Amino acid sequence: MLSQPPTLQDIQNAQSLTDSIVRKTPIITSNYFNELLGMELFFKCENFQKTGSFKIRGASNAVFSLTDEEAKQGVACQSSGNHGGAVACAASLKGVHADVVMAKSVSKAKIHNVKTYNGNMIFCDKMSERDGLFQEVLKKYNRVSIHPYDNYSVIAGQGTIGLELCDQLDSFDAVVVPIGGGGLISGISIALKGLGSQATIIGTEPKNVDDTYLMFQANKRIPMEHRESVADGLMAIVGECTLPIIQKNVDDIILATEEEIIETTRLIWEQMKIIVEPSCALTLASVIANKERFKGQKVVLILSGGNVDLVELPWQKVGKD
Repeated sequence: MLSQPPTLQDIQNAQSLTDSIVRKTPIITSNYFNELLGMELFFKCENFQKTGSFKIRGASNAVFSLTDEEAKQGVACQSSGNHGGAVACAASLKGVHADVVMAKSVSKAKIHNVKTYNGNMIFCDKMSERDGLFQEVLKKYNRVSIHPYDNYSVIAGQGTIGLELCDQLDSFDAVVVPIGGGGLISGISIALKGLGSQATIIGTEPKNVDDTYLMFQANKRIPMEHRESVADGLMAIVGECTLPIIQKNVDDIILATEEEIIETTRLIWEQMKIIVEPSCALTLASVIANKERFKGQKVVLILSGGNVDLVELPWQKVGKD
């Protein structure tokens, strides 16, 4: 696996390595949102991706980059759900054992995803305990770590979205990317910069979990405690590997409230007839909240995943403890 930040060539190599696994996801548009907001929006639908999210891109690149000796050791990851499902899928395809460390609060849909690909699930009681348990698993079983964002091969795999954007669209003015640990926006930004794109690269976070925003504004790392959001895929604190890439390549980070995220999730379901997670509805929510800065532009929104527990929908939780 890569030992330094990926280059454009590394991302192109990742695209070749994972071509038989990763789907080239469609870009769709919405007249409703274009007219409502006065801009031209392009939705990159990673919710249609294998395992239901973009995470298979990075996971498959990392797993398929293992040496024969590393493959014998097996792999392990910590996950809020989507990365675990992706690692389990990639490991299953390569015939490698995969341990997936998750909190018990992970949605049933994401747990089912890991089960589907025979990942060995190891649970902790709270999200704040997850990383410690993950380190114990690595040490006890001598697994190879496939970290969800602090892994340069994972970042390179996520960057293949940037290659696809430039292949699918003649031009666009901005791309808006959700930030959790930062692997997705890091990979996309490296690809776009490497291809000479002049598009503005905008990250977005929930206001409840604005660690990257605060560090980006301060231009330094700041100690942070774990916080919660309805956007459960974005509760990780930005990574040690990803923050420097974000500081170098990203133009700005914008925010949306919990209420805005929930309402926009419902709007996308109702108007576009597609299932998305709150974590990726955040991109549209933040554009709506900051619509004046995007007026008249061609804007790409990354819809990062669609693994939703249909029994407990996000708007059913409004007003509840």
